[in-house]
Amino acid sequence: MKLLLVLVLVALAQGRPENGDKIDYRLLRAAKQAETADIFVTFQESTAETLQAIEDTRFDTREDRLDAMNSALVRLAGRVQSNVLSYLQGRFEFKSLWITNQVYVKGATMDLIMVLASFNEVKSLELEEIIELDTIVEGPILRGRQDPSGEWGVKKIQAAEARELLGSTTKASQIVVSTIDTGARHTHEALRANWLGEYGWFDPYDANALPMDINGHGTHTTGTICGAGGIGVYPDAKWTSCRGCATSSCAQNALLACAQFITCPTRPDGSAPDCSKAPHLVSNSWGGGRGATW
Repeated sequence: MKLLLVLVLVALAQGRPENGDKIDYRLLRAAKQAETADIFVTFQESTAETLQAIEDTRFDTREDRLDAMNSALVRLAGRVQSNVLSYLQGRFEFKSLWITNQVYVKGATMDLIMVLASFNEVKSLELEEIIELDTIVEGPILRGRQDPSGEWGVKKIQAAEARELLGSTTKASQIVVSTIDTGARHTHEALRANWLGEYGWFDPYDANALPMDINGHGTHTTGTICGAGGIGVYPDAKWTSCRGCATSSCAQNALLACAQFITCPTRPDGSAPDCSKAPHLVSNSWGGGRGATW
Protein backbone atom coordinates (compact mmCIF):
# COMPACT_ATOMS: atom_id res chain seq x y z
CA MET A 1 0.00 0.00 0.00
CA LYS A 2 2.84 2.42 0.85
CA LEU A 3 4.51 1.68 -2.50
CA LEU A 4 1.23 2.41 -4.32
CA LEU A 5 0.88 5.78 -2.61
CA VAL A 6 4.48 6.64 -3.50
CA LEU A 7 3.78 5.84 -7.16
CA VAL A 8 0.67 8.02 -7.04
CA LEU A 9 2.61 10.96 -5.63
CA VAL A 10 5.35 10.56 -8.23
CA ALA A 11 2.79 10.45 -11.04
CA LEU A 12 1.09 13.58 -9.75
CA ALA A 13 4.40 15.40 -9.48
CA GLN A 14 5.14 14.56 -13.10
CA GLY A 15 1.73 15.86 -14.15
CA ARG A 16 0.74 12.64 -15.90
CA PRO A 17 -1.14 10.39 -13.45
CA GLU A 18 -1.35 6.73 -14.38
CA ASN A 19 -4.88 5.74 -15.46
CA GLY A 20 -5.63 9.45 -15.66
CA ASP A 21 -7.81 8.88 -18.71
CA LYS A 22 -10.38 7.32 -16.38
CA ILE A 23 -10.71 10.54 -14.37
CA ASP A 24 -13.11 13.23 -15.56
CA TYR A 25 -11.39 16.59 -16.13
CA ARG A 26 -13.88 18.35 -13.83
CA LEU A 27 -12.92 15.98 -11.03
CA LEU A 28 -9.22 16.62 -11.60
CA ARG A 29 -9.87 20.36 -11.47
CA ALA A 30 -11.99 20.07 -8.33
CA ALA A 31 -9.40 17.85 -6.64
CA LYS A 32 -6.72 20.49 -7.26
CA GLN A 33 -8.89 23.22 -5.75
CA ALA A 34 -9.98 21.29 -2.66
CA GLU A 35 -8.61 18.49 -0.51
CA THR A 36 -11.56 16.18 -1.18
CA ALA A 37 -14.40 15.66 -3.64
CA ASP A 38 -17.64 13.68 -3.72
CA ILE A 39 -17.37 11.25 -6.62
CA PHE A 40 -19.07 8.49 -8.60
CA VAL A 41 -17.27 5.31 -9.60
CA THR A 42 -18.58 3.80 -12.85
CA PHE A 43 -17.64 0.25 -13.84
CA GLN A 44 -16.70 -1.33 -17.16
CA GLU A 45 -19.69 -3.67 -16.96
CA SER A 46 -22.84 -1.58 -17.22
CA THR A 47 -26.47 -2.48 -16.56
CA ALA A 48 -27.30 -2.59 -20.31
CA GLU A 49 -26.98 -6.34 -20.82
CA THR A 50 -28.93 -7.14 -17.66
CA LEU A 51 -31.74 -4.76 -18.59
CA GLN A 52 -31.90 -6.14 -22.13
CA ALA A 53 -32.26 -9.66 -20.75
CA ILE A 54 -35.21 -8.50 -18.64
CA GLU A 55 -36.70 -6.74 -21.67
CA ASP A 56 -36.46 -9.95 -23.72
CA THR A 57 -38.16 -12.11 -21.06
CA ARG A 58 -41.91 -12.52 -20.69
CA PHE A 59 -43.38 -12.16 -17.19
CA ASP A 60 -46.88 -12.88 -15.92
CA THR A 61 -47.16 -9.63 -13.95
CA ARG A 62 -45.52 -6.23 -13.62
CA GLU A 63 -44.47 -7.20 -10.09
CA ASP A 64 -42.66 -10.30 -11.40
CA ARG A 65 -40.78 -8.15 -13.91
CA LEU A 66 -39.73 -5.62 -11.25
CA ASP A 67 -38.65 -8.37 -8.85
CA ALA A 68 -36.55 -10.04 -11.53
CA MET A 69 -34.96 -6.77 -12.59
CA ASN A 70 -34.14 -5.82 -9.00
CA SER A 71 -32.63 -9.21 -8.21
CA ALA A 72 -30.53 -9.21 -11.40
CA LEU A 73 -29.21 -5.68 -10.84
CA VAL A 74 -28.40 -6.37 -7.18
CA ARG A 75 -26.46 -9.50 -8.21
CA LEU A 76 -24.60 -7.54 -10.89
CA ALA A 77 -23.61 -4.78 -8.46
CA GLY A 78 -22.54 -7.31 -5.81
CA ARG A 79 -20.27 -9.10 -8.25
CA VAL A 80 -18.79 -6.12 -10.09
CA GLN A 81 -18.37 -3.74 -7.15
CA SER A 82 -16.95 -6.21 -4.62
CA ASN A 83 -13.25 -5.26 -4.87
CA VAL A 84 -13.91 -1.53 -4.71
CA LEU A 85 -16.32 -1.90 -1.80
CA SER A 86 -13.83 -4.04 0.11
CA TYR A 87 -11.17 -1.38 -0.34
CA LEU A 88 -13.48 1.46 0.75
CA GLN A 89 -14.83 -0.38 3.79
CA GLY A 90 -13.68 1.37 6.96
CA ARG A 91 -11.77 4.02 5.02
CA PHE A 92 -14.37 6.28 3.41
CA GLU A 93 -18.09 6.94 3.49
CA PHE A 94 -19.70 5.34 0.44
CA LYS A 95 -22.99 4.18 -1.04
CA SER A 96 -23.45 1.24 -3.41
CA LEU A 97 -26.09 1.85 -6.08
CA TRP A 98 -27.53 -1.13 -7.94
CA ILE A 99 -29.83 0.97 -10.12
CA THR A 100 -26.84 2.19 -12.20
CA ASN A 101 -24.11 -0.17 -10.95
CA GLN A 102 -22.13 2.72 -9.49
CA VAL A 103 -20.51 3.55 -6.17
CA TYR A 104 -20.81 7.00 -4.60
CA VAL A 105 -17.90 8.07 -2.41
CA LYS A 106 -18.10 11.09 -0.12
CA GLY A 107 -14.96 13.06 0.60
CA ALA A 108 -12.61 11.21 -1.73
CA THR A 109 -8.98 12.36 -1.61
CA MET A 110 -6.74 12.57 -4.67
CA ASP A 111 -4.83 9.56 -3.36
CA LEU A 112 -8.05 7.55 -3.23
CA ILE A 113 -9.08 8.71 -6.69
CA MET A 114 -5.80 7.43 -8.14
CA VAL A 115 -6.12 4.12 -6.30
CA LEU A 116 -9.67 3.60 -7.58
CA ALA A 117 -8.56 4.43 -11.11
CA SER A 118 -6.06 1.56 -10.89
CA PHE A 119 -8.81 -1.07 -10.55
CA ASN A 120 -9.24 -2.84 -13.88
CA GLU A 121 -13.01 -3.11 -13.46
CA VAL A 122 -13.38 0.68 -13.02
CA LYS A 123 -14.31 2.56 -16.20
CA SER A 124 -14.45 6.15 -14.98
CA LEU A 125 -14.41 8.46 -11.97
CA GLU A 126 -16.58 11.57 -12.08
CA LEU A 127 -17.47 14.49 -9.85
CA GLU A 128 -20.95 14.31 -8.35
CA GLU A 129 -23.42 16.61 -10.06
CA ILE A 130 -25.45 19.05 -7.96
CA ILE A 131 -28.56 20.51 -9.57
CA GLU A 132 -29.63 23.88 -8.22
CA LEU A 133 -33.33 24.58 -7.77
CA ASP A 134 -34.94 27.77 -9.02
CA THR A 135 -35.30 30.49 -6.41
CA ILE A 136 -38.79 30.66 -4.93
CA VAL A 137 -40.53 33.92 -5.80
CA GLU A 138 -42.99 34.93 -3.11
CA GLY A 139 -46.31 36.24 -4.38
CA PRO A 140 -49.60 37.38 -2.83
CA ILE A 141 -51.68 34.74 -1.10
CA LEU A 142 -54.99 34.41 -2.91
CA ARG A 143 -57.89 33.27 -0.75
CA GLY A 144 -61.44 32.30 -1.60
CA ARG A 145 -60.72 31.43 -5.24
CA GLN A 146 -60.38 27.67 -4.95
CA ASP A 147 -62.91 25.80 -7.11
CA PRO A 148 -63.77 22.35 -5.68
CA SER A 149 -64.86 21.21 -9.14
CA GLY A 150 -61.38 21.84 -10.48
CA GLU A 151 -58.93 24.68 -11.05
CA TRP A 152 -58.94 26.16 -14.57
CA GLY A 153 -55.93 24.08 -15.66
CA VAL A 154 -57.53 20.86 -14.41
CA LYS A 155 -60.65 21.69 -16.40
CA LYS A 156 -58.67 22.73 -19.47
CA ILE A 157 -57.08 19.29 -19.89
CA GLN A 158 -60.44 17.58 -19.25
CA ALA A 159 -59.19 15.73 -16.20
CA ALA A 160 -62.72 14.80 -15.10
CA GLU A 161 -63.39 13.12 -18.43
CA ALA A 162 -60.07 11.28 -18.22
CA ARG A 163 -60.90 10.06 -14.72
CA GLU A 164 -64.26 8.77 -15.94
CA LEU A 165 -62.55 6.90 -18.78
CA LEU A 166 -59.96 5.45 -16.41
CA GLY A 167 -62.64 4.38 -13.98
CA SER A 168 -64.26 2.28 -16.67
CA THR A 169 -61.06 0.28 -17.24
CA THR A 170 -59.40 -0.10 -13.83
CA LYS A 171 -59.91 0.41 -10.10
CA ALA A 172 -58.99 3.87 -8.83
CA SER A 173 -57.49 2.37 -5.66
CA GLN A 174 -54.85 0.62 -7.77
CA ILE A 175 -53.30 3.84 -9.08
CA VAL A 176 -50.21 5.02 -7.18
CA VAL A 177 -48.27 8.11 -8.27
CA SER A 178 -45.00 9.45 -6.95
CA THR A 179 -42.63 12.41 -7.03
CA ILE A 180 -38.85 12.73 -6.76
CA ASP A 181 -38.65 16.30 -5.55
CA THR A 182 -38.10 18.32 -2.36
CA GLY A 183 -40.45 15.96 -0.54
CA ALA A 184 -44.13 16.47 0.24
CA ARG A 185 -45.85 17.71 3.38
CA HIS A 186 -48.16 14.88 4.38
CA THR A 187 -50.19 17.14 6.69
CA HIS A 188 -51.20 19.49 3.86
CA GLU A 189 -54.98 19.67 3.54
CA ALA A 190 -54.84 18.70 -0.13
CA LEU A 191 -52.62 15.65 0.47
CA ARG A 192 -53.25 14.31 3.96
CA ALA A 193 -56.05 11.92 2.96
CA ASN A 194 -54.34 9.95 0.18
CA TRP A 195 -50.74 9.34 1.21
CA LEU A 196 -49.97 5.64 0.65
CA GLY A 197 -48.39 5.25 4.10
CA GLU A 198 -45.93 2.37 4.53
CA TYR A 199 -43.55 2.12 1.55
CA GLY A 200 -44.66 5.63 0.60
CA TRP A 201 -41.70 7.77 1.66
CA PHE A 202 -37.90 7.85 1.67
CA ASP A 203 -35.53 10.63 2.72
CA PRO A 204 -31.89 9.92 1.72
CA TYR A 205 -30.72 13.18 3.31
CA ASP A 206 -31.96 13.12 6.91
CA ALA A 207 -33.95 9.87 7.19
CA ASN A 208 -37.11 11.67 8.34
CA ALA A 209 -39.73 9.04 9.11
CA LEU A 210 -42.70 10.95 7.67
CA PRO A 211 -43.08 12.95 4.44
CA MET A 212 -41.88 16.53 4.86
CA ASP A 213 -40.91 19.42 2.61
CA ILE A 214 -38.80 22.40 3.67
CA ASN A 215 -38.85 24.01 0.22
CA GLY A 216 -42.49 23.55 -0.78
CA HIS A 217 -41.90 22.67 -4.45
CA GLY A 218 -42.53 18.94 -4.02
CA THR A 219 -45.76 19.57 -2.12
CA HIS A 220 -46.87 21.77 -5.01
CA THR A 221 -46.08 19.20 -7.72
CA THR A 222 -47.67 16.37 -5.75
CA GLY A 223 -50.75 18.51 -5.25
CA THR A 224 -50.98 19.27 -8.96
CA ILE A 225 -50.91 15.55 -9.69
CA CYS A 226 -53.33 14.22 -7.08
CA GLY A 227 -54.28 16.92 -4.57
CA ALA A 228 -57.82 17.19 -3.23
CA GLY A 229 -60.12 20.21 -3.35
CA GLY A 230 -59.96 20.78 -7.09
CA ILE A 231 -56.22 21.41 -7.44
CA GLY A 232 -55.16 17.91 -8.55
CA VAL A 233 -55.57 16.13 -11.87
CA TYR A 234 -56.31 12.76 -10.26
CA PRO A 235 -57.18 13.11 -6.55
CA ASP A 236 -58.32 9.47 -6.31
CA ALA A 237 -54.73 8.27 -6.63
CA LYS A 238 -52.54 7.34 -3.69
CA TRP A 239 -49.23 9.20 -3.58
CA THR A 240 -45.69 8.40 -2.49
CA SER A 241 -42.64 10.64 -2.45
CA CYS A 242 -38.86 10.58 -2.24
CA ARG A 243 -36.79 13.57 -1.15
CA GLY A 244 -34.31 13.77 -4.00
CA CYS A 245 -33.77 17.48 -3.43
CA ALA A 246 -32.91 19.31 -0.23
CA THR A 247 -33.81 22.95 0.46
CA SER A 248 -32.19 24.53 -2.59
CA SER A 249 -30.41 21.79 -4.57
CA CYS A 250 -30.58 18.16 -5.66
CA ALA A 251 -27.56 15.90 -5.12
CA GLN A 252 -26.96 13.19 -7.72
CA ASN A 253 -26.49 10.52 -5.03
CA ALA A 254 -29.86 11.38 -3.48
CA LEU A 255 -31.63 11.42 -6.85
CA LEU A 256 -30.28 7.97 -7.69
CA ALA A 257 -31.16 6.66 -4.23
CA CYS A 258 -34.68 7.88 -4.93
CA ALA A 259 -34.66 6.11 -8.30
CA GLN A 260 -33.89 2.88 -6.44
CA PHE A 261 -36.68 3.58 -3.96
CA ILE A 262 -39.23 4.26 -6.69
CA THR A 263 -38.25 1.08 -8.55
CA CYS A 264 -38.32 -1.09 -5.44
CA PRO A 265 -39.74 0.79 -2.42
CA THR A 266 -38.48 0.25 1.11
CA ARG A 267 -39.60 1.28 4.55
CA PRO A 268 -38.41 4.75 5.68
CA ASP A 269 -35.31 3.19 7.29
CA GLY A 270 -34.34 1.62 3.97
CA SER A 271 -35.27 -1.93 4.99
CA ALA A 272 -37.51 -4.62 3.50
CA PRO A 273 -37.57 -3.69 -0.21
CA ASP A 274 -40.81 -4.69 -1.92
CA CYS A 275 -40.98 -4.09 -5.67
CA SER A 276 -44.72 -4.79 -5.72
CA LYS A 277 -45.18 -1.40 -4.02
CA ALA A 278 -43.65 0.49 -6.96
CA PRO A 279 -45.85 3.38 -8.18
CA HIS A 280 -47.34 3.44 -11.66
CA LEU A 281 -45.69 6.74 -12.56
CA VAL A 282 -43.18 9.18 -11.11
CA SER A 283 -42.77 12.92 -11.64
CA ASN A 284 -39.26 14.40 -11.83
CA SER A 285 -39.77 18.15 -11.77
CA TRP A 286 -36.14 19.17 -11.30
CA GLY A 287 -33.92 20.73 -13.93
CA GLY A 288 -30.78 19.55 -15.68
CA GLY A 289 -28.85 19.69 -18.92
CA ARG A 290 -28.94 17.35 -21.88
CA GLY A 291 -26.97 14.14 -22.09
CA ALA A 292 -27.17 13.26 -18.39
CA THR A 293 -28.10 9.62 -18.95
CA TRP A 294 -28.03 8.83 -15.25
